[in-house]
Amino acid sequence: MDDKVFNLLHMARKAGKLKSGFDACERSCFANNAKLLIYTSDLAEKRKKHLLNLANANNVKIIEYGSKSLFGSEFKIRDIGIICIEDANFAKGILRSIG
Repeated sequence: MDDKVFNLLHMARKAGKLKSGFDACERSCFANNAKLLIYTSDLAEKRKKHLLNLANANNVKIIEYGSKSLFGSEFKIRDIGIICIEDANFAKGILRSIG
């Protein structure tokens, strides 16, 4: 299951449809580009609450998946707590793979 999800995330990244980090995801939501927000289970409670409000206000699907260290090692950059997908098809595929 993880492999399929991460394959889709890597494809979205290569296509330029994946944003990582709180600020980039927040901008994507405000610009109505975000289709799916994914936050990690070990994200700070304050950030989770802000993200839930942001997602609800901008009609964006939001799910909890993985951990910061898992995403960090998968994308070979610092630990990531929040990513967003800006393509409806990638978002649907990821939701299908997780759910």
